[in-house]
Amino acid sequence: MRTAILAAALWTIAVPGVGRGARPHQSDGPVSTEGHLWITGASNIRHFTCQARKLSGSVDLRANPTRGPVLSGQNVSDAPSVSVPVAELDCGLAKMNHDLREALRASAHETIEFHLDSYDVQLNAPTPSARLAGRLRIAGTERPVVIAAAVECDTLGDMHVRGTHVLRMTDFEVEPPRRFGGLFEVRDHIAIHFDIVPSPSAGASHVVRRTVGYPAGPHYSGGSYATES
Repeated sequence: MRTAILAAALWTIAVPGVGRGARPHQSDGPVSTEGHLWITGASNIRHFTCQARKLSGSVDLRANPTRGPVLSGQNVSDAPSVSVPVAELDCGLAKMNHDLREALRASAHETIEFHLDSYDVQLNAPTPSARLAGRLRIAGTERPVVIAAAVECDTLGDMHVRGTHVLRMTDFEVEPPRRFGGLFEVRDHIAIHFDIVPSPSAGASHVVRRTVGYPAGPHYSGGSYATES
């Protein structure tokens, strides 16, 4: 039953691929993305968490014809699938926020963006899993990435794409903050955690922006998040 609900949710947001007699690239329009994203890392002194207070994005998916347990397809939208304003990353300390924005060159590159190119969802796993291939842009540098995620439906039928992607800041030409002659130094590896909810009911022209708080676990209760319009 859970797999059937998940498959239905996926087909709701992904238009079947072009077949004989079908007209290419037709749909009801992009699907907005909403949810929660936060970044964790460590220095030589302490661990830290930076929450994204706002998140927006959209996808326009085309599913490939299939009869098997793997659903795959492409995103044909040029818009960011997930976009986070650097100014809305909150690490809990004013000085750390300043250092983060300086390291990410926020005055020149205002957002961190992920563009989804293609996806594969394995439905017959105990927890359905997704392989998300796309491009991640940080501080103006774009790199191809492949991200693993779990795909689940909640009790209201909303689909959640959840996962963690570990990267090195220097791969994006970002120098980890370093202070006091190296007495305080942020480590190169950080982890980006996400809980993204495609929202087909939002419509093509609606840009979703969320105001969220960082939880001990995924910040989700009763099928909704706090919303800023």
